[in-house]
Amino acid sequence: MIAAEDGQAVAVVGMSCRFPGAPDLDRYWAGLLDGAGALTPATEPELAAAGVPESLRRRPEYVPVSGRIEDFDLFDAEYFGLSPAEATATDPQQRLFLQEAVHALEHAGWTGADGRRVGVFCGSGENTYAQLLGQDAPVVPDSPATLPLRVSYHLDLRGPSVFVSSLCSTSLTAVHLARRSLLAGDCDLALAGAVNLRLPDHHGYLARPGGVASPEGALRPFDREASGTVPGSGVGAVVLKRLDAALRDGDTVHAVVRGSALNNDGADRQSFAAPSVRGQRDVVLAALADAGVDPGDIAYVEAHGTGTSLGDPVEIAALLEARERLGVTTDCVIGAVKSSVGHLDSAAGMAGFIKAVLAVREGTVPPTVGHEELNPRIRLDGTGLRVNGRAEPWPQTGGPRRAAVTALGIGGTNAHVVLEEPPAVPAAPARSGEAGPARIFPVSAHSPRSFERWRGLLAERVAGLTAADVAHTLQHRRTPRPLRRAWLATSATGLAAALSEPAAPVEAGPVVLGLDPRNLAPHGLDARLPEFLPALRADLGSPGEDGTEVLRAALWALGALADVPVLAGAGAGEYLALAAAGVLAPEVALRCADGHGRAVAAALPGADLSACERHLDAVEAELRTAAWAPAAREVRLAGAGVRVAPGGLPPADRLLDMTRGAVMGAEPPAATCEGPDLFAALGAWDRWLALVAHCWERGTDVPWHLVEGSGEGRVAPLPPYPFEETRHWPAEAPPASEAAVPAPARPTPADARREPQEHLAAIWQEVLGVDDVQPDDSFFLLGGHSLLASQVMARIWERLQVRVSLGDLLEAETLEGMAGLVAERLAAERLFTSLAPAADDTVGTVEL
Repeated sequence: MIAAEDGQAVAVVGMSCRFPGAPDLDRYWAGLLDGAGALTPATEPELAAAGVPESLRRRPEYVPVSGRIEDFDLFDAEYFGLSPAEATATDPQQRLFLQEAVHALEHAGWTGADGRRVGVFCGSGENTYAQLLGQDAPVVPDSPATLPLRVSYHLDLRGPSVFVSSLCSTSLTAVHLARRSLLAGDCDLALAGAVNLRLPDHHGYLARPGGVASPEGALRPFDREASGTVPGSGVGAVVLKRLDAALRDGDTVHAVVRGSALNNDGADRQSFAAPSVRGQRDVVLAALADAGVDPGDIAYVEAHGTGTSLGDPVEIAALLEARERLGVTTDCVIGAVKSSVGHLDSAAGMAGFIKAVLAVREGTVPPTVGHEELNPRIRLDGTGLRVNGRAEPWPQTGGPRRAAVTALGIGGTNAHVVLEEPPAVPAAPARSGEAGPARIFPVSAHSPRSFERWRGLLAERVAGLTAADVAHTLQHRRTPRPLRRAWLATSATGLAAALSEPAAPVEAGPVVLGLDPRNLAPHGLDARLPEFLPALRADLGSPGEDGTEVLRAALWALGALADVPVLAGAGAGEYLALAAAGVLAPEVALRCADGHGRAVAAALPGADLSACERHLDAVEAELRTAAWAPAAREVRLAGAGVRVAPGGLPPADRLLDMTRGAVMGAEPPAATCEGPDLFAALGAWDRWLALVAHCWERGTDVPWHLVEGSGEGRVAPLPPYPFEETRHWPAEAPPASEAAVPAPARPTPADARREPQEHLAAIWQEVLGVDDVQPDDSFFLLGGHSLLASQVMARIWERLQVRVSLGDLLEAETLEGMAGLVAERLAAERLFTSLAPAADDTVGTVEL
């Protein structure tokens, strides 16, 4: 088994994919195990509905079969800050990969809290979508090479951002480059993957005589009946991290990349597109040497396996030569995923890589769909190699489970990666529905619809998990989004039941933290403090008779909610509020609170704090003694620097006079809390958790490590975030007869001068892709940016003959403001025209 200190080992910590027949990772693995191929023929109605011309469908070489993915026209534009128009103009391959990148990073438990040195290494197919846009040219540069740059921008990733293109070996090449970047220290985390979407016809293909495409629409790797490949669409992404860092950070390791290699066939082949035995053999040898493992431990090879008469025999010959050179005779299974999903071109290697990762993790080899009898040109007798036609347990080698993945690109770029099962970790506690301590389960989303779907998905999943793992994942391993709701539960089954009930998300709003030591139960919050804050154990000392230890616990509680903007207190809670606001040092606040408690106890022996509230008049004089002078002086000196929200803490020189404030229980005193959405009083442990949950819902940044035990809980396999996807696709082109109709005449300058705001609204709607624009709408808040602004400026000149700049848009900001600016310039032009000499035709427009 691999040693954690092996500095060359890289862990696969996250994955996400959408492949034919498999919209997510779980269903991809289930489909592979079932041997359910996703290469299905399209019906005539489906072809017609998809816009495949009848003339193409009638051609004898047209094969209506492919590996298709569904809903590729849907996208959550708002999540990524794109306007509807910009989303429609963006290559759907980039849209697909953006969402898969989010899911892969989420699967890895990455939130950006530990830094953003994340590298992006990815590739895509050609942008044939541009053919469908017609005259609707993209408003941003949209070549395939911008894919990693777009991912880095929208997700704020600040490591290397590299476009990878080696045709069919693109995505496995990306894995190799990502690994090397991690080992070189260029990034702390690396995202690798690729996308391929066949457009405009993703339902079929032309199988020309002598080509590599199957005329039957069936892909059979290494089989006697192999007739060629079948194209497909798909997208996949994986997240890599150095193994030592992954184990240190408690990440889930799905597999370990032990070694990888990359080369090119050069001129050692019959033609540019032909494969080379030597080149493929050499890349296998190089990857095994890089891995430093026993080659005999490789029990499974995920081959390129295109199902072609030339490619399959060459690939097997290369493997046999490599094994012969290394003296390997142990058994090894060969498989190929292309028979299940099709040949995904740039994403082909990612389909094979993810399959192999899941296989070494689960200890099961999925079947190679469609394989029945070995190709007679391939001889495996006595070699130890075989192709499996059904799922089977991992072959026993006496060592750790190890596999290899091959991807071969047209043009000669070969990639080979060596994988190993994840390191052994201590067994997780048995999953059960038994109740434990109360925990906070924070859930958030970008939109109400996504929140509702996310809540439902979690309700279905969490019952079979441990509460500690789910809480840890939701608190520490998910990026908080704007719409929030938090649940308190003592078990996973209880959480599942709570999530099953309808609940609306909460929007951010002001919070008032009411601090009342009368509600700090000595056997509630304080009893849990040593468990959840080991750092304060030494400072707590032995519990005092006056309840000071409870106040210390309260000060810790304040530290966990340092971002709450408004604080208020009553009684000794005044000093806690001051400590939280930074006016008093914690030790001074404790001394004041301690003195408060002693004064109350002396005045009313045996009375509890809630009873004392009714008799504060009797002890007020005690609170003015000389013992309080140092604290009062410090309050007055430091109070000038306190920054609180309106209606928050009163002036510092009055704070020590607030001993007769209203009871801070159910309702806040009007003098301290005007207009907040939430008032919360600090109390026993469960009340404290509820307070933290409410504050988080209102937008407070909660340091979860102070709320739950930092060493408890692992990353739970939660479902991926449900994007709120809507269709973004160009409108259908009009029929030829309609296209010949001339476009409406552009408005004359006189028309434009009468209603500049009306024309500007139309321009904003066209460029931003929105249905309605109000006079006070901001161009930039509607999704505009500098590149879209250039579109607006060009159309304003075209229709109104008025030049505006980006600075004008920034200054005017709203539609009404821009309309006023345009109207002023139209009036200035009219004045200029009236003053111009009638006979002088030399006056022209000055181009700047």
